[in-house]
Amino acid sequence: MGHLFIVTHTDLDGAGSAAAALIAYGRTINEATILFAEPYNIHEVLNSIKGEITGGDTLVISDLGPNKSSITETINALKEITGRGAAVDWYDHHIWPVEWQESMRNVGVRLTIDTRTCATGVVARYATQYNNREIGDYLREMEAAVCAADLWRWDHPLAPKLYRVADTRYGEGPEEWRRRLIEKFSNGILWDEEIEEKLQEYVNKELLNFNEILSRTYVARGECVVAATFKEHGPPSNSFIGASLLSRYRSDIAVIIRSNGGISLRSRSVNVQIIASALGGGGHPRAAGAKLDIPFTARLLGRIWRRSISRFAARLVLKTAEETGVCRGVGAEVESARMM
Repeated sequence: MGHLFIVTHTDLDGAGSAAAALIAYGRTINEATILFAEPYNIHEVLNSIKGEITGGDTLVISDLGPNKSSITETINALKEITGRGAAVDWYDHHIWPVEWQESMRNVGVRLTIDTRTCATGVVARYATQYNNREIGDYLREMEAAVCAADLWRWDHPLAPKLYRVADTRYGEGPEEWRRRLIEKFSNGILWDEEIEEKLQEYVNKELLNFNEILSRTYVARGECVVAATFKEHGPPSNSFIGASLLSRYRSDIAVIIRSNGGISLRSRSVNVQIIASALGGGGHPRAAGAKLDIPFTARLLGRIWRRSISRFAARLVLKTAEETGVCRGVGAEVESARMM
């Protein structure tokens, strides 16, 4: 039995799907190498470990779909890995272009995509089958809790709690806490006193930061209404910020932009996956993301006017939404919002 490598996303679903993989492949966290990636840098993560993977090893990739900027290098890295005799199992629930799927399978990747569930559910349902294991009640419960948060359904009592806890930055760094969560989840623990303590710390920080984040909001109007804000590190989570922007400004699209240019898009009425794809990213119809190059002028102006970066993101997303036609017919009635 070769070594198990897992490359997964940095959020709750990434942790849940990695834990499900450990269970399905019959390993403990100490018997696997776990790395974290974003869609835009997955090729960099794969290139960093491809020299360590040999014949008989298994690479599991979960809750990640490549961006336009990373797809070619990702395929090239995987071609090298499978060429050494290693198995590559990729589990995802995002929307993939057909040609990307074919390219993955042509280089020997077993790609499993199911958009009906979250990535934790994809791994729990399919990886157990591939490894001749029963899915069991615990994996079903973990899928229900994680999917309720990741798919924004909130129909499980642990969903809002786990979503917040997975967004925390504790210990020596974020990776250490993610690994701790994966270890707990893979050992059948979805909640305990340590997680409860982290939740209380997170909620306190969330309340302190929320008003500051809203003060950076800029609203752009055209065929639809886009509310954007700039977020630094820490809580609240992007989804909770997005929900607030959609409700507070009665906007069609919420944009959360970070200092590295990464943006998260949320909507209840617009297919933001199309917008994200046009910007080089991807995701789901109601939650997607991409990475932007923030102009130097916007960064410079941001030192004086806090909404500068938010304005740049709002206008760009609105322009892209109008060019792709996703806002036509939305017809949101929006109250006036303060622009300056």
